[in-house]
Amino acid sequence: MIKSVTLNQRISSLMGTLLFFCLISTSFAQDKKNMNLAVQYVKMMKENSLLKVAAQFKGDNGFEPCKYIYFNVYKTDTIDDAKSVKIGKFLTNSVGKATYILPKQHVGASGVYTIKVENNKFFEDKEEQVIIKDANIEASIVKEDSIYTINARLTDASGQPIVGESLIVGLKRLFGTMPLGEEESYETDDDGAISVPIDAGLTGVDRKLTLQVALNESDVYGTVINEQQAKFGKPIVDTSSFNQSTMWSPPTKTPLYLWIIPNTILVSIWSILVFLLFNLFKIYKSKN
Repeated sequence: MIKSVTLNQRISSLMGTLLFFCLISTSFAQDKKNMNLAVQYVKMMKENSLLKVAAQFKGDNGFEPCKYIYFNVYKTDTIDDAKSVKIGKFLTNSVGKATYILPKQHVGASGVYTIKVENNKFFEDKEEQVIIKDANIEASIVKEDSIYTINARLTDASGQPIVGESLIVGLKRLFGTMPLGEEESYETDDDGAISVPIDAGLTGVDRKLTLQVALNESDVYGTVINEQQAKFGKPIVDTSSFNQSTMWSPPTKTPLYLWIIPNTILVSIWSILVFLLFNLFKIYKSKN
């Protein structure tokens, strides 16, 4: 009888332990957060292809970045292809963003790229797909009658022109790209081409200009960018007075008169105060 009671107690204890762990695992599973993913495909002509990823979740203080999360990258040739190949992985930074450069064999390759977060302790499994058809931009700079023009042509993987797509032409600067021409974008003609006059008087360090033609965030082709280097800009003249002695210069460059006049005034005031205190002290001593 005692053995039977002891056995029942052990079974009950084991069942309770299992139930406890099941409840804990369920609660942890319920606490996993849902992630929002944004993926952009970018092809830099003659350089590389890459995926730009931004991940965030809705927290107590609104949307917050998914910091330092590992993602896997898979590729299939078509959306119906069940066999995917893992081509790499990457880690998001402190603001939940990452740039993954595709391996050389996949640069400019059409297909389906899938970004996945898997078996993460804090986030539910999540994936986002980008379906891409390869496209190319050919660009050149031509000078006619002292006017420079940038010519560009958009084609698909087989070299056929892509008609009716909007290309953006701009001058690459430190904090962004400055649009060129009279329009915000230029639609490709029946030959997939555009021609845009380059504004006169553009400035550049050592006269160097970086001109950019871009197909921006197309639903079919992603983002395709072609950059052209030119050396016909106006040289930048440094008109800064930072290293000169001016009112707005740093302390080490303060004009000499601003050192002499205020300090002379201060010395004079303190001299008068010291003289008055000295005389008051003499008057006090004479009374005693």
